[in-house]
Amino acid sequence: MELGEILYSVISEYGEQRILSDIIQGESSEVIKSIFAQCLSKIEKEDEIKPDTPISVSEGLMHFLLTATMIPSKRKTVFQSVDIDIAVPDTVTLGAAPQDVILISFPKTDDANSIKSQIENMKKIQPNPGNIWIVLEKEMQFDAKTYTLKDSMTFSNIINDLIGFTSNKKQSKLKIFKI
Repeated sequence: MELGEILYSVISEYGEQRILSDIIQGESSEVIKSIFAQCLSKIEKEDEIKPDTPISVSEGLMHFLLTATMIPSKRKTVFQSVDIDIAVPDTVTLGAAPQDVILISFPKTDDANSIKSQIENMKKIQPNPGNIWIVLEKEMQFDAKTYTLKDSMTFSNIINDLIGFTSNKKQSKLKIFKI
């Protein structure tokens, strides 16, 4: 099975309504950990896990969660010649009020210089390093907020952090509609 098929089969088994219900009840961390672990387990049974597989799973899961929770976002885009994996809420707001935008990156490498270069590129369009979020397999120190997939698994907090960030914004574009 393909990675996307595995992710959506796990999501289907868990149940989309249950996922939303758990997120509403403040249990998004447990949902994310569970779905992520089940995906990696299924992938291991079928094939060996490649170095970028955990990052790819987390990115796919993030896309699903943004859609399911109706958090506005712009995905896989280029803004002022900078590649963006995800911008919350969008690149229009990024141009007008970068303090109101989170950029999320899923580097498919563990090379510190390559990741640092990606962050430096994002700083050209997002001057606030706290609004640049990087999802990494393991803990590394950068001038950006990092989420990890191993050890403490801080990635499981990303939806709660996005909800916290967006709930403080007065712009209607930043309101979460489903949760």
